[in-house]
Amino acid sequence: MNVIKPSIPMRSNPDESSSLETECLFGENLTILDNYLDWYYCKLLTDNYCGWVQKKYFGEIIKSSHRVVSNRSYLFKDNDIKSGCINYLPLGSQIYVNDFDDFWAKVYLGSNTKQEFAYIPRKHIIKNEDKIDDWVSIAEKLLGTPYVWGGRNSIGLDCSALLQLSYQTYGENIPRNSIDQSLLNKEIIHNNEKLKRGYVIFWKGHVGIMVDEIYCIHANAFHMEVSKEPLVKILERAGKNNPIIKIMNFN
Repeated sequence: MNVIKPSIPMRSNPDESSSLETECLFGENLTILDNYLDWYYCKLLTDNYCGWVQKKYFGEIIKSSHRVVSNRSYLFKDNDIKSGCINYLPLGSQIYVNDFDDFWAKVYLGSNTKQEFAYIPRKHIIKNEDKIDDWVSIAEKLLGTPYVWGGRNSIGLDCSALLQLSYQTYGENIPRNSIDQSLLNKEIIHNNEKLKRGYVIFWKGHVGIMVDEIYCIHANAFHMEVSKEPLVKILERAGKNNPIIKIMNFN
């Protein structure tokens, strides 16, 4: 099944009051593993994360052709900026594009939606097989985004989602949680080496992305947003209780 809303919560239990595990984005595919009342227990195929999702958020299966690489993009009723918006799509949304012109992409929303087609600015999307070489620039565009534990929507996200969504534009789907991200087959950087753009810093329960040899960008509960600050300041706050576990080259 496909997600038919901009984003939907995946929870630890089939209860709206249970904790948020992650969020599933528009067009992403899920495999149903179990069900209970009006809930499905699912696996999100983007990263194999499992949890409970309400059945009302699902629609028909649509094979995507493109993905959204802007922070957010609006869906317009027609290929006219004055036509009005029917919804938005967050970074990482997966869409099927039916047609193009110089400015617009015509997006298929599904036969079971109120409006079967809508239009999105062509510059906000790329083909599934394309990639953005400077994936760190995507993380930088998310500066100021509110911090939300379990959040994966560009309206609010956590540290590992910042890395996952940014790096996805480089053409690779990676795990949802920082502990699993730290186990990827990437070049290990030793502490005495000069830091560079695209190096990723892992602490226990936290991850940050180096913008250059000094500044690190991370979604964090201290600032309650995605912020950029000198790595030395982050290390001062972390103290000896949470030293750097690993530095990896994601370029």
